Amino acid sequence: MVEFHPVTDHAVLRYMERVLEIDVGAVRDLIRRETETALLAGAVGLRSDAIRYVFADGKVVTIMPSNRSGGRHG
Repeated sequence: MVEFHPVTDHAVLRYMERVLEIDVGAVRDLIRRETETALLAGAVGLRSDAIRYVFADGKVVTIMPSNRSGGRHG
C-alpha cells in the first residue's frame, strides 16, 4: 500500500528554514566541507565519524548514520 504524504520535501525544508530558523545554507556548507576531498577524488561515498555520506554523479545524494559496530554494514 502506498502511503499518502501531502507535504513535499520542499515544504519541509522551507519550514525548517523559515519557521525553525535553521540555517540550511550553513548545513549545506558543512556537508560540502566534510565531503569535498572525497568527492574531488571520485569516491562513491565517505564514512566520517558516525556518518555515512553516499555520492552519485559527483554529488552527495544521501546521508545516514554509519554502522561501524558489527551487524550489517551500511
